[in-house]
This record gives sequence, structure tokens and C-alpha cells, in this order.
Amino acid sequence: MRRHQYILLAVLMALSSCSTTKQLALMEQQQTQMSQRLDSMNQQLGTMQQQLNQLSSMMSQITGAQVAMSEPTTTTPTEKRDWTTCTMRGAKAKVTLGGKSYTSACSTQAVWDSLVVISITPVFGIEVFRIEATPHDVTVINRNDKEYYRATYAEINAVVRPFVTYADLRSVASGKTPATAKNGVLTYTAKQGSASLEMTYTTPTLNKALTLQRADLKRYTKKDIRNLLK
Repeated sequence: MRRHQYILLAVLMALSSCSTTKQLALMEQQQTQMSQRLDSMNQQLGTMQQQLNQLSSMMSQITGAQVAMSEPTTTTPTEKRDWTTCTMRGAKAKVTLGGKSYTSACSTQAVWDSLVVISITPVFGIEVFRIEATPHDVTVINRNDKEYYRATYAEINAVVRPFVTYADLRSVASGKTPATAKNGVLTYTAKQGSASLEMTYTTPTLNKALTLQRADLKRYTKKDIRNLLK
């Protein structure tokens, strides 16, 4: 009898061992499947990360292109600030427009980081035309006709080449030929023509107390800058 009990116990233990082995095999299979799924998910995440990196790179290139196409900065990293205020009198400006040249006396005043004024005085020192430039916009004033034109650099540079910059106008006001000038002549070209400026400078007075304000244009008529740039 006892012998039969031992045999039955051995059979039960064998069956139990077989069941445990099957469970362990099933668990190992499930773990393998989970590991494969995790590997697949990691690969998908890696692919998504690459796509995001490519998209980020494309956006950076697009943003960089937009910045390059927008108005240029008014101060280049290599531009040296060697004065704070500047006044120059007795200079001469030769303007060529429509095949005709005009020469006039002019004077300039400038505060480095805020305002440049170029005053055209053809007769007896009387101002006829005035150019005011800030880091944000340019105003051309015609005192004879009581009218003025004002535009941002982006608006001007949409139709004029090379780009007009505050730094160039500041250079003119301080007796220096802008980097964009060729053979001392600064030429701007629009769709239907071009205008050039050639300056004869005198010695500027630097770093003297200077209070400089924009002209009062309440009695002047504002004109469309596009008419001036045609």
C-alpha cells in the first residue's frame, strides 16, 4: 500500500514539475515578446527623434533665411564706436539723379545710437532738404513744398539695392565713406532708376555737447515713400 502511495506521489510531483516548467517557458516567452516590443518602441522613438531633429534643423534654416532677408542690422559686430556726438559743417554733396547732377553745401549732425541729420543747404545756408535717420526709420523732408517721406528700413530695402542702413548714414554724417560705396560714390538703385551720392567732407567735430531733435512736421504733408523711390 505504501508503495502505491510513493508511486502516486512521484506521479503528482512529475506532473507538478511539468506544469511549472510549462509556466516558466510561457513566462520566458512573454518576457521575450515584451522585450521585442520594447526594442521596437525604442526604434520607433529613435526614428521620431531623428525626424524631430531634422524638422528642428529645417526650421532653423528657414528662420535664418528669414532673418537674412529682413532688414540688415544697423551695427555690425566689427563696427568700432569711436565717437558719441559728431557735427560737420562746410561739406558738399553731389547728387546724381536721372542723368543730372546737383552739387550743394551740406552739414551733418549725429548722436551715435539715436539720430543722424543731413541738412542740404544750397543757398545762403538755408535748409531746403533734410534727411533724418534713426536706427528704425528714415525721413526725407522737403521744406520748399512742406512735405515729407518716412519709412522703415524694411520698407525702403524692399525696393532699393544695396540695403540702406543706419550705419551707412551715420558714416556719411561723420565724414566716412560707407563700405557699400564704390570709388567713393554711394549708389542706390530702384526699379525705374538710380540715385548716387558723392560727398566732399570736412573735419568733423567730435564728442561735443549736442542736443539733437527731429523736425516738427505738424504743418507738413506726409507723402507715400514709394513715390520717392520710383
